[in-house]
Amino acid sequence: MKLDPTKVPASCAHLASLAERWGIGDDFDRDQAVAEASGADLTQLIHAIQALPDDEMYEWLAGPESYASQPTVEYVAFTCLTMAYDSAKLKLKMKRDTEQEN
Repeated sequence: MKLDPTKVPASCAHLASLAERWGIGDDFDRDQAVAEASGADLTQLIHAIQALPDDEMYEWLAGPESYASQPTVEYVAFTCLTMAYDSAKLKLKMKRDTEQEN
């Protein structure tokens, strides 16, 4: 799905391609994508989100559109992107913890 970057905050527009890739609506499919991704891809995802200025993306996601009965596809994709981000952080942390144990 092609997202319209004009429908997201300007500071997040450059993340549209990541939201297209990681903004998977189905929890199982999104978790599977994270599980199968390379460490480099997950690191890229994490760094892209962490590099955002302030909390503009999260403020947008918690703002008025969060109450919409039919949010935009961009809003849904970016919401799912944040879930992929959280999963990626957890996966890499678990990998580091396992490596430290060995």
